[in-house]
Amino acid sequence: MKNTHINQAYFSTSQAAKVLGLSVGTVQRMVENGVFKAFITQGGHRRILSSSLSQYCKQHGCQTSTTEVVRPLICVLHDSQHQPAALGKLGQWEQVKVITHPLDLLGIQQTVGAFFIDARIPWLHASPLDLQEKLMHNAHIVVYNSRELPPSSPLHLSPKISLFEGDISTDLVFGYLLGTAHAHDADSDETNTLRENTPMAA
Repeated sequence: MKNTHINQAYFSTSQAAKVLGLSVGTVQRMVENGVFKAFITQGGHRRILSSSLSQYCKQHGCQTSTTEVVRPLICVLHDSQHQPAALGKLGQWEQVKVITHPLDLLGIQQTVGAFFIDARIPWLHASPLDLQEKLMHNAHIVVYNSRELPPSSPLHLSPKISLFEGDISTDLVFGYLLGTAHAHDADSDETNTLRENTPMAA
């Protein structure tokens, strides 16, 4: 096992193989089996998210010197009356926090990069944004089930709001993660050829 610095947004399978001390073929099979969160470039090359590789190393005791930049948290605010299967999966992701009660917002100390908000949550529209203002100040806001968003909702005041008519899904959040990985990578010429919505492991 090489003492490797994990400081990139994502890794090729050959790079990941060197980090893990495994063959490229083994890493490729791990990607196909969903062990790593990964995507495919238009050229057909697998790319493994650094956060996924780092998490695997922590879980399996890999002796790596991890200097990965701490990524901002992603918060999923979901209506407690509806519990799709995707919520359970998202709740297991290292970078994602699922919230169904307003008091859960109080315990967040980490910088939040994005909020995925269910438009059906009544308490978000009935109260002012005092509680959320500090957290949401520079965060991207994606409102899903957007057809249910009341015209009077204070969420409309957010400068970085995107509306999505569908429900929450692992693909939706994973796509955002790929986008942020793409934005943070300045070293690869292939970053301009990412194919959107092609996660291999969600």
